[in-house]
Amino acid sequence: MKIAIHQPQYLPWPRYIHKVISADIFVYLDTVQFSKNGPQNRNQIKTSNGPAWLTVPVKHHFGQTIAETEIATAKATAKHWRTIQANYARTEGLVRFGDELQSLLELDHKSLSDLAIASTEFMLNQLNAPTKRIKASDLAGVEGQSSERVASICKALEADTYLTGQGALNYLDPTDFDRINCAIEVQEWTAFEYEQSFPEVGFVPDLSTIDLLLNCPDATDSLIRTAGRWVQLQNR
Repeated sequence: MKIAIHQPQYLPWPRYIHKVISADIFVYLDTVQFSKNGPQNRNQIKTSNGPAWLTVPVKHHFGQTIAETEIATAKATAKHWRTIQANYARTEGLVRFGDELQSLLELDHKSLSDLAIASTEFMLNQLNAPTKRIKASDLAGVEGQSSERVASICKALEADTYLTGQGALNYLDPTDFDRINCAIEVQEWTAFEYEQSFPEVGFVPDLSTIDLLLNCPDATDSLIRTAGRWVQLQNR
């Protein structure tokens, strides 16, 4: 059983989607502390002037979890829809998915976690992702912090393999996973280019997956799958 875990992110980028579709079960880690103005509440798209941030304003107080974080301006994502509509009007993906994306972004969202998860689910649904997705806040018996918490989730879900990104290696303790007989595999990612709107601006990397999905709806799944691979973590 392969398990991947990550904080909910608003309109996440392709490496995040690769992690989800590589797992049997993906856990939205909504029980950890919210980090303001990181990828949890914003990401970038491409415009005729280059990359532009779509940021969800939130009500922030120190120590709150992602699940506890409320959206400050209810209509913020409706503005995001208008920005997307203006910049992707001629794309095949907007023709196919525009009504669903508009419905998602024009809803009166209260919770950042719910919005971030819904934005990710929109992408995964277009890719027919078979991965089971759950929220950490719905799991019972999860204990510890940092590496111990991740291992506890893996134990609760009877994982034999945990899929992790490179950044998590700064805090993961392999002995936490040895105790539950769970291997760790690390994501390796190869950047790729694809056809984007506004070619006169040049290719812009590291955008939200929404850019890839709207520009190249038929190729999104294969491009993401071939860009990433998993390598077993060796003893450190």
